[in-house]
Amino acid sequence: MSKDITYNQLSKLMKNGALLVDVREREELEVEGGTIKGGEHWPLSTFGIRKNAMPKNKPTIFYCRSGMRSMQAAEIASNWTDQDVFFLQGGYLTYIAQEQSNC
Repeated sequence: MSKDITYNQLSKLMKNGALLVDVREREELEVEGGTIKGGEHWPLSTFGIRKNAMPKNKPTIFYCRSGMRSMQAAEIASNWTDQDVFFLQGGYLTYIAQEQSNC
């Protein structure tokens, strides 16, 4: 089962070695730009081929634009590993809003 996390929890999990994965499509990244530093890109359309890439020794955090697709990805991935699987509440939009409010 996957769990949702907040912006504040993201930093702590990343510092503890969690894998961060952006599931937005390549075209979205070209139009919207921006990613969270330290993450990998696994487009949801190719997600199934990533099963063997799931870490066996650390948690994974998924994010997308607003949180819906990352929730879907996290649910799928939680069946692929015994490690904790998370998705970022509100996705990249919330991340950017929080980053801007912290400046």
